[in-house]
Amino acid sequence: MTQDLDAFRAEARAWLEANCPPSMRTPMQGDDAIVWGGRKGQIHSEDAKLWLERMGAKGWTAPMWPKAYGGGGLSAEQNRILQSELKRIKARPALFSFGLWMLGPVLLEYGSEEQKMEHLPKIVRGDCGFGSDGIMR
Repeated sequence: MTQDLDAFRAEARAWLEANCPPSMRTPMQGDDAIVWGGRKGQIHSEDAKLWLERMGAKGWTAPMWPKAYGGGGLSAEQNRILQSELKRIKARPALFSFGLWMLGPVLLEYGSEEQKMEHLPKIVRGDCGFGSDGIMR
């Protein structure tokens, strides 16, 4: 098991080094630097957009969600390693999203398979929000 986790650490470290833009390894300067997902999503720079796209494609904006729904499919141990490696390079969070914190966990627990397949991958990528009619897009 330790060998598998060591291999995962090496893989995660290499991927983060290759994929996290240098500007995303600096402290955020105020709320304008936060990348919000959803209908009123805010992305402040091309590097932030690239970082979100890469992390979302890897499933690492929701690292412990099942891969079938766009998540990373990581175990708790792997997630601890990922968070440690993100912290090591001082990487900014790729995405802030109420969908990640609130809606997604509820869908994972209580949603139908159709709802999970429709909405969870969008939440992971930061492109899911509610329209003015209250319907999730």
